[in-house]
Amino acid sequence: MNDDFFKQQTPSSRIKANIVAEYFPKYSKIINSTAQVKIAYVDLYAGPGMYDDGNPSTPLLIAKACYEDQQLRGLVHLLFNDNAYIDKLRENFYKLYPEKSFKYEPRFANKTVGDDEQLTKYLLKKWGTPNRTPTLLFVDPFGYKSINTAALGNFMNGWGNEIFLFLNVKRVQAALDNDKFDDLMLSLFPTTVETLRRDRKYKSNVHERLTLIVDNLYNEFKVATKGELFHCRFKFKEEDSAGTSHYIIHFTKHKRGYDLVKKIYYEFDNIGACLDGDGNYTFDAKRMDIPEGTG
Repeated sequence: MNDDFFKQQTPSSRIKANIVAEYFPKYSKIINSTAQVKIAYVDLYAGPGMYDDGNPSTPLLIAKACYEDQQLRGLVHLLFNDNAYIDKLRENFYKLYPEKSFKYEPRFANKTVGDDEQLTKYLLKKWGTPNRTPTLLFVDPFGYKSINTAALGNFMNGWGNEIFLFLNVKRVQAALDNDKFDDLMLSLFPTTVETLRRDRKYKSNVHERLTLIVDNLYNEFKVATKGELFHCRFKFKEEDSAGTSHYIIHFTKHKRGYDLVKKIYYEFDNIGACLDGDGNYTFDAKRMDIPEGTG
């Protein structure tokens, strides 16, 4: 990753972090309506937790929301991973929340996602019912790198398991045309990569090609997930052009989770989903009205 990435938080990064931080506590309350022993939040690319400009990113926002709720302090287990910034995240975390602040002590790991066999086995295991630890998984690999869609889809078979996937769709588009990334694209689109490459040629513009990529990703999840699967998309317009740079995509098997994420996406949409031909929620950093959410 670019070493300058965490120097200053962009408006889009702030919106992304706040979406996840607002969703997780509400998700936990819904899941805990059937009394749980533990609910987990797993962030595979957590970063340092704070930008150099002092703005918190997702891990510290999640921790704050859980710490301020007595029920969640005794229920939520926070698990963070980052192969570059984990020591800084641990330092930033414990400055705010010393040991014993939570019933389940947070875990900090520095694994390289994609090379970690233990993580892959966890995602691919046979998920039974009940699920002892319903988990929200946040996957933000800053592009296509190390996303194993089949494993993520299988993870969705666990009761209460959900995913936020932050996808750099422009990088995926470029990688589809570069033979050097064949293995990564096959990991991302294990059953549709050749069809996707073919069908992109018949799309008349970039918008249609990016939409096709996300549609195919959803179809890959459906192949690996049993039963009904809901997904909802929130896209980010580039800060220096009219194009789309990223999507944050939420996956759930439960209607209540789907309804909740739509409500939260709506709070942060500064375009108006009804104005988007695909019905996506959208944030455009070039607009002056940057939503703050409801807290």
